[in-house]
Amino acid sequence: YGINYGDGGSDGVLSDDGGASELTITEAGYYLLNVDLSGSPYTYTATKTEWGLIGDATEGGWGESTPMTYNADTGTWSVSTTLEAGKEFKFRANNDWAINLGGDMDNLSYGGGDIKVKEGGNYLITLNLNNPKQYKARLMR
Repeated sequence: YGINYGDGGSDGVLSDDGGASELTITEAGYYLLNVDLSGSPYTYTATKTEWGLIGDATEGGWGESTPMTYNADTGTWSVSTTLEAGKEFKFRANNDWAINLGGDMDNLSYGGGDIKVKEGGNYLITLNLNNPKQYKARLMR
């Protein structure tokens, strides 16, 4: 089991009191939750995310993200777009580099390497963040 954390009474503060209220957010969405248990008080941040593709394999290049759409039924992000062969891309949130995923498509990591496109064409690209221990993405032609 372990310790249950809840609302510490101030914005961004956690409590380890088992009777503490649940954490709440003011706006529906998909959030990245970061927790810091190293100090006193314990703290957290909840960053709302909107995901997209970025890279020279995409139409926007490295300068403009291609937005993805969230599907609440599957809990995944997706986009249908053209990718260029021999070029690269990554996933990033909020049109900013602070939160980006790359590397192995079966185990994406924060700040991971660029993902190389072997064969160009139109793809349905799906980003699955449902398992926090193993983020995955799929390219389907």
